[in-house]
Amino acid sequence: MNEGSKPVFEAKLRQIRASVFKNRSKDGSEYYNTHLVRRYKSGENEWSNSSHFTGKADLVLARQLIDEVLQF
Repeated sequence: MNEGSKPVFEAKLRQIRASVFKNRSKDGSEYYNTHLVRRYKSGENEWSNSSHFTGKADLVLARQLIDEVLQF
C-alpha cells in the first residue's frame, strides 16, 4: 500500500472496513493489497483502526467483506 494512495475498492459493514489498493511491482506488473480493519472510538473520542477483531460478530462481518473483495 502506497502512502497517501486511495483505495480502488472499499466496503464497510458496521465497524469493519475492507480497502483494496492497487500496486505496481518493480517489473511493472500490477497486484492488489487488502487492508481489513475494525474501527473504534478511542479514549479521546477519536476514530482509530485495529487489526484485532472482537468476538464472532466481527468475524462474520469480516468474512462477508472478504467475500465482497473477492467479487471485486
